Amino acid sequence: TGIPLGQWYFDEASTWFLLMALIIGVIGGVSESRFVKAFINGAADMMSVVLIIALARSITVLMAKTGLDMWILNNAAAGMSAIIFAPLSFLLYVVLSFLIPSSSGMATVSMPIMGGLASQLNFSVETMVMIYSAGNGLVNLFTPTSGAIMGGLALAKIEYSTWLKFGAKLFVVLGIVCMVILTAAMLILPGAA
Repeated sequence: TGIPLGQWYFDEASTWFLLMALIIGVIGGVSESRFVKAFINGAADMMSVVLIIALARSITVLMAKTGLDMWILNNAAAGMSAIIFAPLSFLLYVVLSFLIPSSSGMATVSMPIMGGLASQLNFSVETMVMIYSAGNGLVNLFTPTSGAIMGGLALAKIEYSTWLKFGAKLFVVLGIVCMVILTAAMLILPGAA
């Protein structure tokens, strides 16, 4: 690529993956038609994520160009305390995690607003990132769109409904503990200066 390994970004990494796929296909003796079919099937699995990220980015650009993001920041949650803001933000991210299964897409849509809102309210922006991670992480423990959960359950031969029954109380307790810890972090950590 002409760029040192430590400075690679998406273009260089995707070129490397494509090149290695071709080399593996040749070494493995995979026919051209079978290789193309497998490549297209693999790309098809990623298209929903790509579309979500593209849509999320377009929403972010549209909000920035129209000034809607600043309007939201200027009019939302004026004077709200951290004791209310942190748990409500956590619950918002739990809901968003269901609606937007792509964590990067959700970050693209929500963090410019929620991070800016936390900063404007003089709350810790770093804690806002922790709230995002905790809300998304909690949902990823039981969402059927999580490949890790569904794959693990399939390997263990456990029904999804059994997993939900087993973990429901744990998920609720974990959510409450997360809200308490994140609220304490929002109160303790310094906000934007």
